[in-house]
Amino acid sequence: MTTLRTFIKTWSEKLLFMEDASASANWLQELLSLMGYTTSVDIRLAEASPEQVKVNSKSYWLEINTGGLQLPQVQSLIGQDGTVIDSLQYLANTILNRYESSELNHSQNHNFYTIELDGYRTKRLESLSSLAEEALLQVRDTKNEFVIKHLSSADRRYIHQLLEEFPDIETHSQGREPNRHLIVKLVQV
Repeated sequence: MTTLRTFIKTWSEKLLFMEDASASANWLQELLSLMGYTTSVDIRLAEASPEQVKVNSKSYWLEINTGGLQLPQVQSLIGQDGTVIDSLQYLANTILNRYESSELNHSQNHNFYTIELDGYRTKRLESLSSLAEEALLQVRDTKNEFVIKHLSSADRRYIHQLLEEFPDIETHSQGREPNRHLIVKLVQV
């Protein structure tokens, strides 16, 4: 049986020489297989933010197909409050970008990988968009900062990106994990 350490080492070596975007879907599919899940993974290129375009990075969505998975398996892969799917996404971003910073590949690109399962991520992003809008309106109305707690680093990054288009609003993260939180406030003039 392949261990996680062997799996990561093997894939890190494979990714050094692979430029095909499907390599990331293959990586996730093999990881899920090691976890005992029989499913497939689809990949699509998502619209990149202006910052990603500037540095030639790409944003990929890796969608785990629910066909062949039972409801308890789907729930297990998402985890309580999305902890498992967030961990898979963190692992994907760490491992799949690892080869890009190696000495064999002098590219400085950092691609972004979002893992979707049964519409969870789409619903989560909609919820975060609503939260960002609420923060924006409250900060403008009260002139006080708005603190958002209990967000993953990916969720914080998403809200940062949503609010960066408003010149009168600034955001920053504060604290240490697992108690790190996001501050939304008016730009001081």
